[in-house]
Amino acid sequence: MRRWLTVLILVAAPIAGWGWGEREQGLWRLLQPPRFRTLQGTLQVSVFSERMGDRVWTISLCADERRSRTQLMLPHPEGARQIITITTPEGMWVFLPFAKRAIRQAGMNFPSWRDLWGFRSDKLDLAQRNYDLRFVGRDKVADLPCLVVELVPKFKENPKRRLWIHPPTRLPLRLERYDPDGKLRVRISFTEVQIDRPLPLLIFDTNPPPDWQQVEVSVQRQSIHVSEAPQVLGFALLLPTWVPPGYVLDGIFALQDRRFKVAHIVYTDGISVISLFEHPAPKEPYEPRPFRPEMRERRPPRSDMGLPPPLRMFPQQWLRRDIAGIRIVLVGETSKEWLERIADSLTSQVASGR
Repeated sequence: MRRWLTVLILVAAPIAGWGWGEREQGLWRLLQPPRFRTLQGTLQVSVFSERMGDRVWTISLCADERRSRTQLMLPHPEGARQIITITTPEGMWVFLPFAKRAIRQAGMNFPSWRDLWGFRSDKLDLAQRNYDLRFVGRDKVADLPCLVVELVPKFKENPKRRLWIHPPTRLPLRLERYDPDGKLRVRISFTEVQIDRPLPLLIFDTNPPPDWQQVEVSVQRQSIHVSEAPQVLGFALLLPTWVPPGYVLDGIFALQDRRFKVAHIVYTDGISVISLFEHPAPKEPYEPRPFRPEMRERRPPRSDMGLPPPLRMFPQQWLRRDIAGIRIVLVGETSKEWLERIADSLTSQVASGR
């Protein structure tokens, strides 16, 4: 504990003595990717939603610099269900003990436990043009000292984030995300954490029990140029003529396996991300069923069923529209008005024949 306190003083004292410009640059350095050899602990994830109801679940985490193992219990009408995910450079395994099934996914970059924090750490130069980073104070999370900072967007339609950062490792130990209207939507916090301690033996073992069913799923994700889409995906892409201020095109990717081909177009302002998914529209028009309160205990509303599970677990704005035979799905943490304006620019582009 004394060692951590010494490090905190060494980090915080210079910050207090800097001028504002130096201080702000020092704070931004805290948002660089965290550094640690091993990490293990327990996270509590709290999601606040008027439509879906408030939800809280716990995640057990073990990680080193290249691998991670998460274990969580999700509520289910027939009893809580355990899900274990192991990610390595070779692939991702999902273990479902309640179904005696192990699913191995290969062929693409995999989601990481680091994605839980919901902000980019690889485009801080861009982020500094779109956010102010403010020092709030000092605090402790899981008995470790933290500096508390706020990412305040310069455009109010983006969410605000408050982070509790452990200076020696740059690890966010707690994050709160607020909607553009100021409502707290997500809180993620370590309740227990051990850094650079030996991990349990065989914690990343991916061999399932012999009586389990093993399923292999291969999803290819490749970066493409917009001109390559007709050949790779079989359809031409629609690119918006308007994107929110501060956002830039971050990449165009083709997602495909034996069953589907989907374009994933990514825009970022350095912290937040807006995803635009495109694929040929089904022949039958999409008609969302109305949400009824009694459905809350049984399943998500029908209009959410087409989204990946992580997008149903965390509150995000999303919009679906069929345009010129292409179904688009926009997903982001920004205001719904921004997503509608992006979709309107696609509709106008098709109508004008551009």
